[in-house]
Order: sequence, then C-alpha cells, then structure tokens
Amino acid sequence: MATAIIVPRAARKELEAFGEGIRVARLRRKLTAEIVAQRAGTTRQTLAKIESGDPAVKIGTYVAVLQALGLLKGWGGIEDPIGEQMSIDDLPKRVRMKNG
Repeated sequence: MATAIIVPRAARKELEAFGEGIRVARLRRKLTAEIVAQRAGTTRQTLAKIESGDPAVKIGTYVAVLQALGLLKGWGGIEDPIGEQMSIDDLPKRVRMKNG
C-alpha cells in the first residue's frame, strides 16, 4: 500500500497551476495525450495525473513531459529573491585595499 503524500495547500496549488500549464502547452501544440506520454516514456494515465498536479508523480516524469513538449530549457533556473536579498544584506559596507 502506498503512503499518502502530505503536501501543504500552497504547494498543491502551485502543482495544480504547473500541471494546468503543461496541459495548455500540450493543447496549444495540438498534441494528443497519447503522443506526449509516448514521447515522455510514460502512460496517458500518468500524464493526466501530471496535468492535474498530482504530487505523487516522480519529478523525473514531470521533467520528461516538459522535454517532450520542448519546455525543459530554463526549467531548472530557480529564482530566489529572498536569498539574493539576504546575500546583499550581508555585503560589507566598504572594502579596504590591502597594501602590497
């Protein structure tokens, strides 16, 4: 028996939006679920789970579907404005030159 995956509501909403974006991209390309699933090496049922934002689907399968749709490039670029601000906040106020 599979263990239920507990996903916070905000994360679930993001997955659902992500899945919907994948579905829209597939439809814009006029590709059937069968074709995309085949290209991604998965099943139509798993693709349907991805398009609904199912957190139980392995991330590798999500990535394979993105590649099948030509959407993989740039996907791994994580924006981290909080981390960037934290590193800016830690910058020294001034820098002194070391003598030779």
